[in-house]
Amino acid sequence: MFRKNVFVIPALLILTFACSQAAPQPSAESQPTETQPAPVTEEAAPVSNPPTLFYISGTTHIETKSQTWPDVDAYLAFLQQVTALGVKWSVGADVGWLEGEPRAAELIQASEALGVQWDVHTHSPQDRAKAAYLITQMGGHPNSVVSGMLISEFDGIGAQTYQGFTWTPQVLWGGTNCAGHRPGCDDPAAGLWMPLNSENYFTHDPNGRYIRVGGGTHQLDDGRALAQAIANGQYDYPVVSFTLMVSPTTLTIVNSGNGMAEIAAFVNEMNSYNFVRWATIEETAQAWVAAGSVPSRIEME
Repeated sequence: MFRKNVFVIPALLILTFACSQAAPQPSAESQPTETQPAPVTEEAAPVSNPPTLFYISGTTHIETKSQTWPDVDAYLAFLQQVTALGVKWSVGADVGWLEGEPRAAELIQASEALGVQWDVHTHSPQDRAKAAYLITQMGGHPNSVVSGMLISEFDGIGAQTYQGFTWTPQVLWGGTNCAGHRPGCDDPAAGLWMPLNSENYFTHDPNGRYIRVGGGTHQLDDGRALAQAIANGQYDYPVVSFTLMVSPTTLTIVNSGNGMAEIAAFVNEMNSYNFVRWATIEETAQAWVAAGSVPSRIEME
């Protein structure tokens, strides 16, 4: 469940979110030199009562250890089902999977055809440009999202170049205080803000460089509770975020047994609210900018 106490900075904050077309697919004659996020394509909906728009995304992380890799056919079938429901999904894969899975290019291309985005998820901060480069080499279009990071790494985040390929981060998701996702490590806040620095990560900096998209607890019941709180008028932020996260091996919501049937029921319930929007993590950040960049961190536990 989540606590009602949140921090609010009431001044309307305007940030230019520089976006350009994603990097083109490389050819044998030329290698890509840079990838940038897609431009903002979704305008914030007209403000109504309640004034808050609730942006829900979905994601999966694929780690380097092969025992945690998904079955490609089963995972692609899952993505087909969940995107058919209208959920916008993104995947973050570490370099071990990108280099070791023989069908990685097949999954990347087939998932992008479904509208799935590929975030950049690596356990080594130095590997982010490499992961983005490998995705591009396989016909994919990595976006600007750092998907998973230690909060202590924040001050060192910046553009990286690998094999002549430059990747530039703009969005953060999944900050944790300690490795291993041990109790008390993960920051389960929902909502968006721009962190000041590693020491003051939860403090909004209107002049910050990176947008933090809070994923919340990922649990369906907590998403329901947050939607109901918004419906009850508890919040007046323009945009609040929440992310469903599914294990690559079990294809169920992390730390629960909730699978496709429960996800489908959740989606149907959320669609009954006129303020719910389905968007990827990067699209959620873009919508937040379009709505005025008002910080909306909401503590959950």
